[in-house]
Amino acid sequence: MEINGSLQTFCVAGNGLIKDLIKVHCDPKYNMKPHPIFHHSIEKLWVEKSKTGVNLFNASKFRFHGLKVENPTICNLLPSVTCFLGITNYKEFIGTNYAPYAEQLVKDGMTNYSDPQAYLANPLGVGALLETRNGDIVFMRRSNTCAEMPGRVDRPGGHPEPDDVKNAFCESMECVEPAHIVNELFESVLKEIRDEINIPIKALSYPVLLGISYNPDTCRKPSLEFYVRCKLSTKEIQLLYLEQTQPEAEESSELVVVPLSELLDEKKLSDDFRNQLTHAAKCAVILLNIFYG
Repeated sequence: MEINGSLQTFCVAGNGLIKDLIKVHCDPKYNMKPHPIFHHSIEKLWVEKSKTGVNLFNASKFRFHGLKVENPTICNLLPSVTCFLGITNYKEFIGTNYAPYAEQLVKDGMTNYSDPQAYLANPLGVGALLETRNGDIVFMRRSNTCAEMPGRVDRPGGHPEPDDVKNAFCESMECVEPAHIVNELFESVLKEIRDEINIPIKALSYPVLLGISYNPDTCRKPSLEFYVRCKLSTKEIQLLYLEQTQPEAEESSELVVVPLSELLDEKKLSDDFRNQLTHAAKCAVILLNIFYG
């Protein structure tokens, strides 16, 4: 799978980043800049998108401003990473990264701030390649009512939620400890697996961060890509999924299960399967091959 300039790797063979190697700096200065013309179109685009019948829910998200990667030391094969985050929401994403004028926002950001992302919401996503007890990887087919990439095969995922951190610890993001935000970055992907596939969190290993993907179709919308093991067998997971009691059951139409051995041997993957994958899922498979290298 060819991914040009839209994947940043943090893992090496046998090792990914654990929580202790991640830091965050969350500050309002990393929020999206309001565009002098197009900012007023965000609400209009949201209303128009809402009328199309797709599932839309607006909530606050962490805005990804950038990364600082410290080179590995002799004692540690892996880098340490600092994420610089602001706050945005899903409505701003629909009205910027996903907007028909998104490329103009990129150009204007470069012109006015020397930053092509300045006028973009860039909500930080998370996703995980989930390995079952018997060595399968679990994907899911996105529902036709999903606002993004309907019908495509994807890994379970979503977004870390600033409101979850804020409500749990204090009333404003300014007083939230950075460590609590790091916890949310890692643990949000476990909550997404639970809410989308119906797997209890106690059956999941703690996530390992493999890298970050940038979706070129939505002006490099970023997503942290994790690896998670499950204590359950593929059959047990399929039965839980079919109960359809999970909170986000409507976000997918079926599970797509692929043996790990096939994902680690590109010759065994059909062109049809590759073409159905979302960009983030393609990036995650590449990272998985490095991790298992």
